Amino acid sequence: MPRNHDSPARPRELAKEQSLSELEQAIGDREQLVGDRDQSRIDQEQLSHDDERGDTTSGAVGEDRILDDRQARIDRQQRNRDISQRGLDHAQLGRDKQQRALDETRQRLNLPASEQPQPANASAIHREAIRRARAARERADTALIRAQAAMVRAEDAAIRARDCDPSEN
Repeated sequence: MPRNHDSPARPRELAKEQSLSELEQAIGDREQLVGDRDQSRIDQEQLSHDDERGDTTSGAVGEDRILDDRQARIDRQQRNRDISQRGLDHAQLGRDKQQRALDETRQRLNLPASEQPQPANASAIHREAIRRARAARERADTALIRAQAAMVRAEDAAIRARDCDPSEN
């Protein structure tokens, strides 16, 4: 099957891109495992808290405040985890799209010369520009999600600092 390459180095470039894509996927899988472990820890902490609240019958104001503070912390952790999961999901979608693009490019390079794609016309260029604009928006959405996660972490740090400040107690 004759190949129609833009340059002899193109298959080597594709192999490098594929290798990087596989590395990104492995890193993403690891991040997902860490996130799953965090979710399991949060779930266990919530169950323990629920059991503790159910066992508490005294109704002491100090004890209720401690339990309320603990629930607030668990809620913040869960919110942070949810935002992180949204970021992980969005990143996975990006990796899936990148892999599809690599697969399509590899298939096109292996087509016989008679079946190679025709040069792009104006409408194809317009469609591609729209696709790239959408991809840029998705990247911006991902950046927003990451910024939200950073804000949640900063809020948590501020709350922890306030709770640990002896001058406020």
